[in-house]
Amino acid sequence: MARRSECKGGGETRANGNCTKPGPDDLPVQCVGAWATDKHHYLRQYIGATRGVRAKFLPPQGQGGAAFIDLFAGPGMVRVRDTGEIREGSPLIALAHAEVPFSKVILCDQDAENASTLRARVASTGREVKVFEGDSNALIDEIAGEVPQYGLNFALVDPFGLQALKFSTLERLAKHDRMDLLVHFPIGDIKRNLEQYASTRQALTEALGTSLWESELPLLTPDAGRLIEIFKRQLSTLGYGSQDVRSEPIKNNQNLPIYYLVYASKSQRGDKIWQSITKNKPSGQREMF
Repeated sequence: MARRSECKGGGETRANGNCTKPGPDDLPVQCVGAWATDKHHYLRQYIGATRGVRAKFLPPQGQGGAAFIDLFAGPGMVRVRDTGEIREGSPLIALAHAEVPFSKVILCDQDAENASTLRARVASTGREVKVFEGDSNALIDEIAGEVPQYGLNFALVDPFGLQALKFSTLERLAKHDRMDLLVHFPIGDIKRNLEQYASTRQALTEALGTSLWESELPLLTPDAGRLIEIFKRQLSTLGYGSQDVRSEPIKNNQNLPIYYLVYASKSQRGDKIWQSITKNKPSGQREMF
């Protein structure tokens, strides 16, 4: 999907979402809005906050392993469009955690340039990293085959838009007993396109794993809260209890939600950790209630 815009310090954004100008390591970087740093804030906080429970699955305390799975990984580094600032993307955020590191990092991106860039960027880390090139939804059986069956695993599902979000992919990941999910639910994309395109209605059905939303929601006026609740209910059918599915809005410069980060865990401890870290907002403010 082409996304053309002018990125400060990066020039015109190319069709694959990367800047025309490479990063300081002379490798491609992805052009992102400032709100992407909010998502990365929560991701970094969560990885740090789960180090204690993760340690129980790693030597010397335990066995089983712990994997980080990123299904839409990009090139590994980003440039913030408004400022030109270069930052670590989600794969490098995961790899940067050295105190209790993931025993395996599994990355996928459909774009050939991004996949080759990921391989170059992770080569010097000395960590066990598997990079897939292709559609993560089509490759999900292969990807899931790399995940430690008895490990403590965490999957980031962060597509650019609704078309790439498939409930069947989440269903496959959830076959692992301990698989926490952090899912980008693109409410902005849905609101922009649901009225105009039948393909968007089909994509929403595939993302939710049900067509019942059509009878529960006025077709042309999607309500964000209601759609999120339907998505949470669907996740509960995969073993994620309703108390363990939470959502956090990611807002644009006009303070409007453009998507929600939906967190799901089969463990009450995971749920409590997510609750705790999301009280501290990226702005530095703490949620009062």
